[in-house]
Amino acid sequence: MKYSAARTVVADTTSAEKIFESLSAVVVHRALYDCPEWGPRHKLECLDGTCTKILEEIETTLQASKSTLIWLSGSPGTGKSAIAHTIASRLKNKSKLAGTFFFSRQHKDIPGMTSLDFFAPTLAYQISKSKHLAKDPVVQSIRSDPAILDPRKPLADQIQELLVKPLQNLQVSWGHLEPKVLVIDAIDACEEGRICELISCLSNLLQQPRIPHLHIVITGRPLHTIDDAFEAIGCEELIHHITLDDVDAAEDFRLLFKHALKKSYRIHGLECPELESDDETILCLADRANGRFGTASMMMKFLETHNDDDDDEVPYDLDEKINLMKDPGDAYLHSTQIFRFYEFVINSSENPTRAYRHLSTVVNLAEPLAILHLRKLLGSSESDLSSILVSLSPIVSVPTDDSCPVKVLHKESLCKFLSRHSSSSCASQLLAQSSLRTMKSSFLRQSGLKDELQRMVPLTKTPIAGPQSDNILMVFLKFCLAPPCNKAIYAAAWYHEYTQSGTSTPCCAPPSAKLCNMSEDISKAQSALKEFVAKPEFRDLSVFELLSTLQALPKMLIIVILLTIRHAHAPSSHIINSTDGSDDESNMPPALKHFIQYVREGSERNLSSPPALKHACQYWGLYLSQDSTVVDERLRTFLRAFWREKLLSWFERQWYLGGLESCITILNVAQTIDFKS
Repeated sequence: MKYSAARTVVADTTSAEKIFESLSAVVVHRALYDCPEWGPRHKLECLDGTCTKILEEIETTLQASKSTLIWLSGSPGTGKSAIAHTIASRLKNKSKLAGTFFFSRQHKDIPGMTSLDFFAPTLAYQISKSKHLAKDPVVQSIRSDPAILDPRKPLADQIQELLVKPLQNLQVSWGHLEPKVLVIDAIDACEEGRICELISCLSNLLQQPRIPHLHIVITGRPLHTIDDAFEAIGCEELIHHITLDDVDAAEDFRLLFKHALKKSYRIHGLECPELESDDETILCLADRANGRFGTASMMMKFLETHNDDDDDEVPYDLDEKINLMKDPGDAYLHSTQIFRFYEFVINSSENPTRAYRHLSTVVNLAEPLAILHLRKLLGSSESDLSSILVSLSPIVSVPTDDSCPVKVLHKESLCKFLSRHSSSSCASQLLAQSSLRTMKSSFLRQSGLKDELQRMVPLTKTPIAGPQSDNILMVFLKFCLAPPCNKAIYAAAWYHEYTQSGTSTPCCAPPSAKLCNMSEDISKAQSALKEFVAKPEFRDLSVFELLSTLQALPKMLIIVILLTIRHAHAPSSHIINSTDGSDDESNMPPALKHFIQYVREGSERNLSSPPALKHACQYWGLYLSQDSTVVDERLRTFLRAFWREKLLSWFERQWYLGGLESCITILNVAQTIDFKS
């Protein structure tokens, strides 16, 4: 093999043997399914009796008379690689395997395991080794273009020269045989920018004329990139899609753990109790696997491990291991035992460093979030979040439906464990940064709430007591509250909240009037507003000026404002007419009517707020104020800019989401943060 100054791969073409040696030198041998470094075959393939329906469907499809691309998709840990290994092994035994390429993000340090640099040469090498007739065309292609092996060559050109031409040469010898198959595993681990290119090239390969009957099996996680690539192909009759997430594998997991428990008792020299598939222990362990074969494999490995450390002060036996996996918070277990289990799970993940980071993030969440929403909150830098958390399933429950919340199985013990690790201090900082970034990118328009409230100030000149004052308030309450709230609210809320303050004569409330389900206690909001004190350095900011304006308003107007925001309804569902059939809108002060309309529009926009934004609005102050949060200069700079430019927009959104009291509570916490370098 020769390399130019630019490190171009150039084959030695002095002889056919040298050419083939050049090809062999660039082959990604670790990507071959039967590479010894993958480990024992029986641990890589599906256990006998499991995944039977999926394997049968694939093998039936591979008998089709027309070339087919089988697309096997599934979320992390659903058994894609085990199925790929099993299919490849069975095909090899039947002399139907043309070649394999198993991508692997766990082995990304090995050249070619996550790239297309030597994808085509690796497949060409396998075909050449299996059939001598294919070797000559491969050698000839390399002789014609010694740089065809170079990674910078277009993939389409490499496939044409190294795969299509050799296969065309095999049409006669392979044509009368059963279809040959290429198996490509974990395509999602390939460099994302080239996945579409790879799928397109493989699709074109199947449609080439004068090549033997060929099928391709591809496995991978369900990524939008892959979906878009298959959609771009436009040949639906060519693709057979199997989705593992839709398969009920409960019986498979029960069989796996029944087999694992028997083996573990034997390894530990213990007599195995009678076990049935519906045994409580088996059912619990299967539930902890959370539908992931990768997780089940790791749990079984934990059962098989021995205590080899003579210095271990707190050893545990097999039953304790089983109890650990069933309930990490078992009160009868020593913390050392629990922590060792956590370490085993984390170290078994595809990236332990990232596992500590993501686990700490989930544990530090103020309230659980679904993977879908957590990814949006954290941003693109945490793209491996789902795959890492899934590998931690014995201690974190990650639903297959990514819109359901991620749950920590025993938060108290996990918090103690993670507090010893540096990732814990980084988690709250990451959540604080992510919350601020999410709000910054979401608040595109400047809040007009302060200006709208300023227009309300002249209403303070309206007499608080007397028939006219009561009339304005009753008109307001009937106008701004849509049924079914209005009948209860205007008769009960005003009666119970405003008149009890002693500032007015009670209105005539029907005996049957009841308070509706209110999201904010008005008296608490008033108390919080009254007690709020802004630090001198913040008093010139819009939010604090707004709060100062509110503090100066009479109670009557404060109640009106609180009720307006709390019970704003979309105009489409609102009935303006009063309960007696008349329309009193004309009696509403213009400033109040304008404020009601403004709040309605804001509330309607708020309805579409994604969960990630709602979480950020509610908890950014909490994340920043935690003792473990390191407010470095980067975060402090971002915070100062947000404080000046976006704080009012946040205040309005949070008022709609959680009420005025929550806004003031968060501001009180935020004011404790050190803004100085």
